[in-house]
Amino acid sequence: MENKTILVIEDNELNRKLFCAMLEMGHYKPLAAEDAETGLEIVREVRPDLILMDIQLPGMDGLSATRLIKKDPDLQGIPVVALTAYAMPEDEQTALDAGCSGYISKPVDTRTFLDKLVSFLEETKAEDKNEVRFDHKKKILIVDDDPSNIKLLRAKLSTGHYEITGANNGEEALERVAENSPDLILLDIMMPGIDGFKVTRRLRSNPETKSIPIILITALDEDENKEKGLKAGADDFLNKPVNTVELRARVLSLLRLKEYKDQLEVHGQCEKMLVSPSDLQRDKKPAEDAPLLLLVEDDEKDAKLLLESLVELPCRILWVREGAEALQRVQEEVIDVVILDLLLPNVDGFEVCRRLKKRQETANIQILIVTSLQDLDSKIKGIELGADEYLVKPVNRYELNVRVSALMKKKAYLDKLTRNYENAFSSAITDKLTGLYNRSYFDHFIDIELKRSSRQRSPLALVMIDHDRY
Repeated sequence: MENKTILVIEDNELNRKLFCAMLEMGHYKPLAAEDAETGLEIVREVRPDLILMDIQLPGMDGLSATRLIKKDPDLQGIPVVALTAYAMPEDEQTALDAGCSGYISKPVDTRTFLDKLVSFLEETKAEDKNEVRFDHKKKILIVDDDPSNIKLLRAKLSTGHYEITGANNGEEALERVAENSPDLILLDIMMPGIDGFKVTRRLRSNPETKSIPIILITALDEDENKEKGLKAGADDFLNKPVNTVELRARVLSLLRLKEYKDQLEVHGQCEKMLVSPSDLQRDKKPAEDAPLLLLVEDDEKDAKLLLESLVELPCRILWVREGAEALQRVQEEVIDVVILDLLLPNVDGFEVCRRLKKRQETANIQILIVTSLQDLDSKIKGIELGADEYLVKPVNRYELNVRVSALMKKKAYLDKLTRNYENAFSSAITDKLTGLYNRSYFDHFIDIELKRSSRQRSPLALVMIDHDRY
């Protein structure tokens, strides 16, 4: 975190000096402003990594300044942390509604101040590393009978990449979907009238809405309700209070999955229009083997529990005990999903994840981290290294199945998109009749060789062969 620039907007001179002194002790680069107007000028000029914003400022107040920052597409990604002397329960909600990532109460506890800053910076870093640049803002519908919950979830997703709307009950949600189909729905279960289960079943029974990803959000933690939600057709579920990092990870994962699926559907439609039925039939490949999962777990008891939980999934499973052995098996087998414990002997789960995501040949392998570590830093580190999902032990069987099923689908979509790209590239440079490189490829290749020959002042020979009998 060294060399990170942090702007302190605080009208009290003593507080300003205290904050700057603590930031220097933490090896940050502090900047300071005594009012919101000056602070906004610095933000636009310097683009700090984080802003500490006092709420009670002379002239423009801190929350108004935060709203201006979050409305600016060039600045809205900068995390803003509110500083307030009023540590009332509603203060956090007010700060979140304005666009703040959180708040710190004054007087500041100097023992924990720097640790809090690290959590805000790490959260933003994890989000940026996993960010997907979609062609347009994805539409998310939040459905909850409590308006404050809608505001809270909206604030947690206020990254500037989503177009968020709300609905206060099941009937209104169905109307919103019919008017403007969203890319994803966050749906509360316990609502008056039509509850979340019924809304999910109705959406899944409609051909026009059946593919919209649905995340159920509930205060209920019983396995029975999770199973009921999955049977109704939900793609995922989160428990209240919702963790910001987990929420963003789940939303991003399902939006990615939908993006891949939409791309394949468009490709399939184009293929039907442009390719003859006989060619389509000829190009069809035989059914592939069931997906292959690699379980990496050194604890035999935990491994058996996981294997028993996965027995109903249509897949094959390999089990290894060490990270080094996992890396070796990935070289030998075509692995689709890795279920990875973090606490492994020798090569730990973090290093396994880093190596797999770093290599082009294994980057598409889906990684589900399963660990007993419940602290936020471990989850963030896994996400930073490229993990696609994570679960905390003891693992819920239904939750494990839904996570693994989603990752298998995602890997299948990625593999198909890769094959389609390779086939399209091959078609672009190959003559269909002869199977040889076409004129377009020849022109491109000969141009490169002529330039190389000229640059190196070396001769270039060209052999022409007449190929009549093909």
